[in-house]
Amino acid sequence: MLAIADVAYADGGRERYLMAEALAGSWAALLGALREGPLHGAHGRLELRPGPALDRLSGELEGEAVPAADQSNTLVGLGGRLLIKAYRLLQAGPHPEVELCAALDGTGAPVPAFAGSIHHVAADGSDTAIALLQELVPEAEAGWEAPILRAAAVLRGGGAPDAAAVGEYRAAGAAVARLHAALVAVSPPRVADDAVAAGWHAAALAALDAAAAVDPVAAGRRDAIAARLAPLRRAAGTPMTRVHGDLHVAQLLRSPGGLRVIDFEGDPTRPLAERRRPDTPLRDLACLLRSVEHVGWAAARRVADPPDPEAWIRAATAATLAGYGAAPDRELLAALELAKSCQELIYAHRVVPEWAYAPRAGLEALLRRLEDADGP
Repeated sequence: MLAIADVAYADGGRERYLMAEALAGSWAALLGALREGPLHGAHGRLELRPGPALDRLSGELEGEAVPAADQSNTLVGLGGRLLIKAYRLLQAGPHPEVELCAALDGTGAPVPAFAGSIHHVAADGSDTAIALLQELVPEAEAGWEAPILRAAAVLRGGGAPDAAAVGEYRAAGAAVARLHAALVAVSPPRVADDAVAAGWHAAALAALDAAAAVDPVAAGRRDAIAARLAPLRRAAGTPMTRVHGDLHVAQLLRSPGGLRVIDFEGDPTRPLAERRRPDTPLRDLACLLRSVEHVGWAAARRVADPPDPEAWIRAATAATLAGYGAAPDRELLAALELAKSCQELIYAHRVVPEWAYAPRAGLEALLRRLEDADGP
């Protein structure tokens, strides 16, 4: 049985959750029933909206497996071919991941094949995405741990990292460039106007103030960071498209068939409508570069007598930018990286305080590099 729970909080807030664990072992049966038609209940109906790859991927669905990874959603593999990603926190309205995966299918973007989605349609007509269906990529590596371990092995060996040691980051940059080219093709062309640029700048300053309230590095360098956020205010005319919105190292599936980008939900702290807004692709690139730096600082902690990971971080960052290819506006990119660093600090202090060392060290190092580049 599929269960949805409405939760009311003492402060007046409300949230809706999918109780996906109640379906353990029964996803294949649910999918089979939905392929026959919608399922009706007292509070609306469930619908399957098939994607192009569904027939190819759902021939034999025996064997239900849950990937061994810590996820904010429920992942279920069926038959070693089809992945069901069930959303735990539910919000009504168009879902950015379902939208983008459907739009990108067949474009050559480095994403898993789109097999459709499952929706709950309430009696009042409100539509909520329950789950995404997509290709289960065989022999795929995901998450933070493996990249951190590889970086730690390089640091343990000492010396300057060579091209092979950071080759995966050149490949990551190239994959993101392919993704952005595909997003341009499926997004109506737009440019940021003065109001959009002002909004970017205001949001970055707000993140800086929130970070300064919880972290001593952000507080101590607040004025220096604020000055380097100014390019956001002057960013009118910047091209905008739909973007990934939360593109970090752990959103890359590494497999023998190449890299694929996953998890197009966008920033989970923002409402769905905001996650669907066009933005500068440089925000994705900034997010990726910050995550590369965090891998370096995390890797240093895995090595006895922790080394300075600066040389590795510089090499991996350069490889990422080389793979991406297009020469970005470096001042705007730096401003977006600083804004992302502040967001990461806020998230770490609120949710995973043991991780705060990485965005804190990364923020300090980024400011130092920017100041060194300014010269005397």
